[in-house]
Amino acid sequence: MSNRKFKEHIRRSLRQEGDSYANPAKREETIRECIQMVREQKMQTQEVRTGFLRYLSDVFRFEGIPVLGLQAVTLLAVCLMISAAEDMFRYIPVFMPLFVVAAMPFLFRGQYYGMSEIEAVTRASSAQLLLAKLILAGAANLVCMTVLISLEVHLQNSYRETGQIIIYCLVPYLVCMVGMLRMLRLRRKESIQIGTVMMLGSCAGWGVLAKYLPWLYEASAFGIWVVAFLFFAAFFIKEIYFILTAGKEGKIYGIIV
Repeated sequence: MSNRKFKEHIRRSLRQEGDSYANPAKREETIRECIQMVREQKMQTQEVRTGFLRYLSDVFRFEGIPVLGLQAVTLLAVCLMISAAEDMFRYIPVFMPLFVVAAMPFLFRGQYYGMSEIEAVTRASSAQLLLAKLILAGAANLVCMTVLISLEVHLQNSYRETGQIIIYCLVPYLVCMVGMLRMLRLRRKESIQIGTVMMLGSCAGWGVLAKYLPWLYEASAFGIWVVAFLFFAAFFIKEIYFILTAGKEGKIYGIIV
């Protein structure tokens, strides 16, 4: 029974005088029709839920080109700066936060435009949306870092220090990603501005370390970098776990602003 027919039936029932409306048979008929209508609507609203891979492909279709384009521009600028640096090996960590900065407009878009409340009530939870964005941004970052490492190996003309170069890329990247995810979880209104300042300040901090503490980039200090990598990787995995748990439970990652 359609909504229109059901409304007409209720109106006819209400227009009837007391005796006819109080008829038990009429009441039972109305109850049966209401139950039937609810069952039909329930069957009509059952839909196949979109899988996460399909959802990820939709996010890539709508957001992939801007993300990859901004990351490509950042990669080109970083490659030019590294190739012009006197000691390229030590200054690799200086430029890693820039790739996180390039992903921030994509990750903070909902918060920047005040859409976090709408994202929280969508069919796919805001945690799933954030996870899809992180996968897309992380894949772009991984490609950029691979190109950067290949360029460094080519300029060094040696594969002996490839492991160190990889660690020098991952440690500052993980530091910035952990800080950015924490800001997303706290959902402060000014977090995108604070995040940008923090990332650029991180670039300056790594530059100071490269200039005044050159021994950190010697082979004997490689263990310090490995410990730092494991430390921040644990925090990063913890944040990802929070996102996965929130997504499974249909909750939001952070608070609504």
